[in-house]
Amino acid sequence: MFEQLKFDRSTVPSKIVEEFKRLIKSGELKLGEKLPAERELSQQLNVSRNTIRESYKILSTLGLIEIKHGHGAFVMNDNTNLHSLTDHFFVRNDQFADLFEIRKLIETQAVVWAVERATDKQVNDLYQYVVETIQLIKADKLEKSSLSNRDQEFHLIIVKLSHNALAIRMMMNLTGQLRSMRKETAKIQNVSNILGMNM
Repeated sequence: MFEQLKFDRSTVPSKIVEEFKRLIKSGELKLGEKLPAERELSQQLNVSRNTIRESYKILSTLGLIEIKHGHGAFVMNDNTNLHSLTDHFFVRNDQFADLFEIRKLIETQAVVWAVERATDKQVNDLYQYVVETIQLIKADKLEKSSLSNRDQEFHLIIVKLSHNALAIRMMMNLTGQLRSMRKETAKIQNVSNILGMNM
């Protein structure tokens, strides 16, 4: 099956992801079926092992495959509840770095789609948003919380310009998790400051 697929070493992970989505939807890849190991598939598709790794990460984030460490990657039901999936990805503060990695993964490809799909007006609106943010910063008119909100909105806008509904939903969920983590971190810092002052 995979030997028939044609890619080159410059192929971005999204192209492989789209092909896997097609294979899963068509039933050529069955529920519970084990996927080839990264090294094996990279050789079959003539792409880098890192490309396969990134593709598997995206497919896992989409809920299309499950990566079992030490066992491999397996096809999951494509009706997996995405909201529940993302809600349970990042529930601990020690996964803060993981959240940023996944956001970077989604956003990097979203930029590629945005370049291909965004309208001139959308690009101009994004430019104006960035210019306005810079002006507010220079005028010292943004509090730390407001700047954080504008930063998160910027990342959401980027993904919205991709016109990929699933990527938008995922980014919104991840942004919600990030916002919650920041609030909890702030609470911990505030308590620490109070204790420090009382000592």
